[in-house]
Amino acid sequence: MKIVIRDLEIWYNSIKALSNISLEIVDGELTFVIGPNGAGKSTLLKAISLIVPPKWGVIYIDGRDVKLYSVRELAKTIAYVAPHISRSIPSTVLDYLMTARYPYTSFLQFKEDKTDLEVIDKVSRQMNIIHLLNRRLDQLSSGELQRVVIARALTQQPKIILLDEPSAFLDLRYRLEILEHIKNITRTENLITIIAIHDLYLASLYADKIILLSNGSIAACGNVEEVLKEEVIERIYGVRVELLEVKGKRIILPVEPLTLSTPQQNT
Repeated sequence: MKIVIRDLEIWYNSIKALSNISLEIVDGELTFVIGPNGAGKSTLLKAISLIVPPKWGVIYIDGRDVKLYSVRELAKTIAYVAPHISRSIPSTVLDYLMTARYPYTSFLQFKEDKTDLEVIDKVSRQMNIIHLLNRRLDQLSSGELQRVVIARALTQQPKIILLDEPSAFLDLRYRLEILEHIKNITRTENLITIIAIHDLYLASLYADKIILLSNGSIAACGNVEEVLKEEVIERIYGVRVELLEVKGKRIILPVEPLTLSTPQQNT
């Protein structure tokens, strides 16, 4: 599986959010999208999932224009996880996870089947939420809710997973555990996983490929060593960083804001 994006341009009314985006993303790799606030990280994920339609350009999934996919086909192919979900949804965790199975149900199916329950059980154990299945969403902590939302995406059994700030409400242990699990399932299931994130440390720790956005355009794209360079991060973010080698990985640590230069203005 491969995503190919050519000359993508996204506008919000009269404001250009993304411009001249061309890239390729293959399966089995964990791709991180980073960049300052307003750089276009969330917009790129929403464009791939057709939540935000492009003004110009085209997105191909396995050589087929994503706009030609039916709603059911798209739901079987792409799972998008937004950074926030309303707690007011009147649902238990189990019922919420079950909604992810709708692309696989027939119009005459009025209750879950054995396969649906097996998938939910497997994912719930992997994400350590099996004890939450009978709880209501409004009874969960922020971290628990975040794990449930990610579990719903996996329950959908997509070929492409788009995660917008998946670690935002998680403590350190669950940040690492969930990203470890996402990386493992990406490789074993040959998924395309794209994560929009602010945390440069986590990106440097887990990314196979990094897309650095600035002002709605690609500032750098490649592996960790190619993108996470001191001069690049200092220029785009306006912060001083240190690069450490830990167990053969290049880890980036923000140190302090640069006082003698101003970071780029973002849309």
